[in-house]
Amino acid sequence: MLVGAALAATDASGQTWRGLVVAPERRCSPYRADDYSYPQSVEASIVRELGGIYSPYTGRRFASTGETDIEHMIARSEAHDSGLCAAGPETRRAFARDLLNLTLASPGLNRGFKGASDAAEWMPQRNRCWFAARVVAVRQRWGLTIDAREAETLEAVLSGCATTELDVSGGDWADAAQGSVASADALRLWDDNGNGSITCAEARRHGIAPVPRDHPAYPFMRDGDGDGVVCEQAGEPADASQAPARQTGLPDALRLWDDNGNGMITCAEARRHGIAPVRRGHPAYPFMRDADGDGVVCERNEG
Repeated sequence: MLVGAALAATDASGQTWRGLVVAPERRCSPYRADDYSYPQSVEASIVRELGGIYSPYTGRRFASTGETDIEHMIARSEAHDSGLCAAGPETRRAFARDLLNLTLASPGLNRGFKGASDAAEWMPQRNRCWFAARVVAVRQRWGLTIDAREAETLEAVLSGCATTELDVSGGDWADAAQGSVASADALRLWDDNGNGSITCAEARRHGIAPVPRDHPAYPFMRDGDGDGVVCEQAGEPADASQAPARQTGLPDALRLWDDNGNGMITCAEARRHGIAPVRRGHPAYPFMRDADGDGVVCERNEG
């Protein structure tokens, strides 16, 4: 249920917010990433829009696009579950290529943190007002629904914004990259067997490989050739034997609940499959981010 300023913005039926229909996510047809294909060449257009190889999420500038991912602010699977599951193939492809919804992000942030999370589950450290306004604009353009918790989160951000313009000044990797990720967070997120180091098997399992020097997992990994990138080869490394035996069967959790195949399970996916809240000991828990460390993920209910 919408509250506060968001409630005042709804119509008499209580079912819209800022022109968007408020409704739970619903998967009316199977999601396939191939249905939302986009050419790598779109990256050049993103760079032109940004005025350089720059990530609005962190304020970091990059030397080349080889250091960045093309990032959908509203994930393709999120859009699918917000209405595009009923759209035709041309509409899905057009959405995937819409520059209004595209930006750049480091692979570590894109694959290891944001993933397919919606705005209620993840917000960037920098340019939050710009990001929130873009999310609303993209949903409006494509007629996507929005769930109540995301509407509340976005309203809380937008109501305090003096401007929604993109700020490209200042910022660097050291103080903005993953949203203040500490060393303990890297181990909690990716060290599955708790031995104080992260193997390539673990990195691949969580979808963060290859791991560059500036990724928070890197200090806990062995860079055998010293080139500043770990796990760049497709094959399993020699240290893959360190992957814990107890992980047998955990890939089933990803098969069952990781809808976008990024190696992590978001609260949106957990709720979609009816397994939220997720407690420590549940097969999905190791693939989720327990931000407050209380052993329960996605404990907040949607409206």
